[in-house]
Amino acid sequence: MSSDVSTIVGGTPAKDVNSVKNTLKVAIVLCLACSVLVSVFAVGLKSIQDSKKLAFKQENILKAAGLWEDGMDPAAEFESRVQALLFDFETGEAIDDSKAIGKIDVRRDSKKPDKSDAIENDIANIKRREKQTVVYKLSADGRDILVLPVRGYGLWSTLWGFIALDMTDASDGPDKITVAGLTFYDQKETPGLGGEVDNPNWKQKWIGKKVFDASWDVKAKVTKGAEGLYQVDALSGATITSSGVSNMLAYWLGDEGFGSYVKDSVGGTAVAAPEGENSEDGEQK
Repeated sequence: MSSDVSTIVGGTPAKDVNSVKNTLKVAIVLCLACSVLVSVFAVGLKSIQDSKKLAFKQENILKAAGLWEDGMDPAAEFESRVQALLFDFETGEAIDDSKAIGKIDVRRDSKKPDKSDAIENDIANIKRREKQTVVYKLSADGRDILVLPVRGYGLWSTLWGFIALDMTDASDGPDKITVAGLTFYDQKETPGLGGEVDNPNWKQKWIGKKVFDASWDVKAKVTKGAEGLYQVDALSGATITSSGVSNMLAYWLGDEGFGSYVKDSVGGTAVAAPEGENSEDGEQK
């Protein structure tokens, strides 16, 4: 008996269901169906993904400030304790403008020529710096904390994080400003080596360290055999990543980064515009 599927049925040759034409039809239909399903799920899950990303970011800001405890609701804690401010690098001003803050995407903006500037002294190796970003202020246990977004290139990746500065005694001099915490929420350094930037034990070493000397020069540094109040031990076997962290802080806490803003913040700054005094485009009236 023949195994040919194209046998005669009622005097008419049956269609060959295994023909190239039919196979292509099935493949195309399956591909289209899968594409539709993936698109539907992607759109449907986007809001959930965005929400989780925001919560993770808020958690890291709270961790940098030393406020995070397991089991906290990051959104609720953030809303009740943190003031987000829109910072403009050109003007050096930070204003309360929630509408504009909601549109900030540093990863996207830093790649667009109209929303970023090329860096001349690019010691952090980030190529371009966004024109605007978001900084955070809060009070914790009687301390005035300023949380700044930072990033810099290590060995394999850009390290994205936050540094929190304790500004409580800043009016006594820049050398009284200390690190309240340092976190990294995105990095792809070698696990067990450069990846140790995210090790809680190493991050703990930053707390209480000074960043500026009496002349506002950035002195915070990662180095072997660290000693004194400005240095933190280098990561074992990760010289380039360690240098990347030092360069990152030198850039973002220097005059091309947030240096001037930190100076202006000394003495209990009123950098945020009074409520209701912002125009729609974010300019302070």
